[in-house]
Amino acid sequence: MLTAELSVRYEGDWTDELAKYDVFGEFLASTFRNREYIGIMALETDDLEASLEVIRDHAMTESVEVVERYSPAPGDRMAATLFIRGQLTEFTPLQTLLYEGYLPIGPTTLKDGRECFDLLLSDRDELSKAVELLRDFGTVQVERISRDFSRQVLPSAAGWQELLSSFPPRQREILNVAYEQGYYEIPRETTLEEVADEIGITKTTASNHLRKAERRVIEFLVTYLNLAASDG
Repeated sequence: MLTAELSVRYEGDWTDELAKYDVFGEFLASTFRNREYIGIMALETDDLEASLEVIRDHAMTESVEVVERYSPAPGDRMAATLFIRGQLTEFTPLQTLLYEGYLPIGPTTLKDGRECFDLLLSDRDELSKAVELLRDFGTVQVERISRDFSRQVLPSAAGWQELLSSFPPRQREILNVAYEQGYYEIPRETTLEEVADEIGITKTTASNHLRKAERRVIEFLVTYLNLAASDG
């Protein structure tokens, strides 16, 4: 048994055109009904509005709804979750793989304008056939081959959401100030007292808030670090 990551540049598709905006995307869910495509996509990009315009203006796109939009800070990459509907004039790479009985593991991703698939394969002959199928859409690369199957140990989206929404405003504020001022750099570029002064609280109060915020993150991540080490 093999696992392999294959990527294909779907020439003429909007996924190909997004390469110019350094888009990383994940197709979280998708379905095909007759000639209609319905999907949910999460993406990060240097220019969200331009990326949305590329998708909306494509001949096969019917509608794009922005479900969520994030802009962490001025100058940072933008992130959004999209609900996309489209009309298909041909089979897509994913449809073709599914129709031919291939088993993708995890979501399809989009990197540098290339659709990437992790496939579970019986042998190298099956891998070669998958490569030939995808060549109908554009250039194909075999990014990785492994004889070992290992599931990815990742927190669920619900788990991440529960963690991120659990931070009180003050803890979130002090984490942001500490990070921006270099408190977590090595060596540190600021002191806890300076972080506290920036917010207008005492050093002791700042320490308590920061420890509580850090504990939330560490407590969440350590579980998955241990699981990943056990899997390895």
